[in-house]
Amino acid sequence: MKLAELKNKKTAIWGFGVEGKATAEYLSKHNIGFTVLCNQSEATDCYDCMTNKVTLDTINGYDVIIKSPGISPYSELVQNCTAQIISPTSLWFANESHSNVIAITGTKGKSTTSSLLAHIIKHCGHTVNLVGNIGQALIASHTEYDYIVLEASSFQIYDGNIKARIALITNLYPEHVDWHNGEENYFNDKLRILDHAKTKIINAENKLLTCKAKDKANLYFNDQDGFNVDGDSLFYKQKEIIKSTDIQLIGKHNLENIGAALTVCVCLGFDLMACIEAIKLFSPLEHRLQNLGKIGQHYAINDSIATTPIATLAAMEVVNLSETTLLIGGYDRGNDWSDFAQALNENPPNSLLISGANGPAIYNHLRQINATFQFKLFKSLADALNDAQLNTPKNHTLLLSPGAPSFDQFDSYIKRGEFFYKELKKHAA
Repeated sequence: MKLAELKNKKTAIWGFGVEGKATAEYLSKHNIGFTVLCNQSEATDCYDCMTNKVTLDTINGYDVIIKSPGISPYSELVQNCTAQIISPTSLWFANESHSNVIAITGTKGKSTTSSLLAHIIKHCGHTVNLVGNIGQALIASHTEYDYIVLEASSFQIYDGNIKARIALITNLYPEHVDWHNGEENYFNDKLRILDHAKTKIINAENKLLTCKAKDKANLYFNDQDGFNVDGDSLFYKQKEIIKSTDIQLIGKHNLENIGAALTVCVCLGFDLMACIEAIKLFSPLEHRLQNLGKIGQHYAINDSIATTPIATLAAMEVVNLSETTLLIGGYDRGNDWSDFAQALNENPPNSLLISGANGPAIYNHLRQINATFQFKLFKSLADALNDAQLNTPKNHTLLLSPGAPSFDQFDSYIKRGEFFYKELKKHAA
């Protein structure tokens, strides 16, 4: 929707998190009136805020609702709303210049790939802004950059209004089943990132993705004709270009993320050797397989960003499982843990400590298959972590890779990761 159309509309911003606040600033800058629908704790004197419970009558009292990403479009309120509902992302694309937007999504790897790509672009002498889940809100970004790298969640993609020069999907697995009201909605919403892109890149080795996007994609990574991983090295057209020992990122999946980012760089015409040098300088992101070193008697790895079972399985590939205590569990998103339980039983850690809202479900899956390794159930991460420090052998690794969101106990995966580190330091003192 064009801003000129909004000037004559009764408009509300629904949700007042990061994107909601950025949308309020954007509308204010363009002299467009609006009301914010938010909680009492979020209200501010800067804007007209309505803090009563949001009902169907409430939202139907407006012409346009600018909905924050966290509110599911499949909810009963949204489905029955008569007002026009748009997103901050669609508002930006409708009104701002966006010839060099690179949009990246995926069930896992999108944050690392986006951050890495922005790092490479900057190293190669171009201006770049990293926006979306990991940077500032897209709607807060001006367009005076050579490139804008947008890390897009399925929440931001669902309305199909992302119009990128290059769109990249790192992989596709079931996630956010509750928000999307089922796996198929999640898959379809995720793939909409490709709809308006000129170049559409996907992971050739992710079978679900290649099946779902076979009529949409026009370029691949993890492919013999491009960038692909073999063992501990990344190859480009059969030539080895990077070894895992050359970089600070750990795990085969991060070599795949590098291949994804370099596929974009080739499309942009960047010098490959300059890109490789940039990659060698890139540091891992916090809370993503972050090696915390030795704290007290144990080594520690913080992978709090792992919010799906498949992400936890990837984390397990980078440690010696026979010397690892794995901490999992969190908010119950509705994922099926049966395959995960079987995979754990086939290749188990030394000890598995389960906690959180979905803890009983995971624990019961393991009991049902008569898992043969040691696993325990705890009420909270604090309790599990206390047991880990008391009973994990000296010099073993404590790996926090929950495989689930944090919202049952923490405001964000960041808060969860920080708690993990602080608790370890406190007990090591």
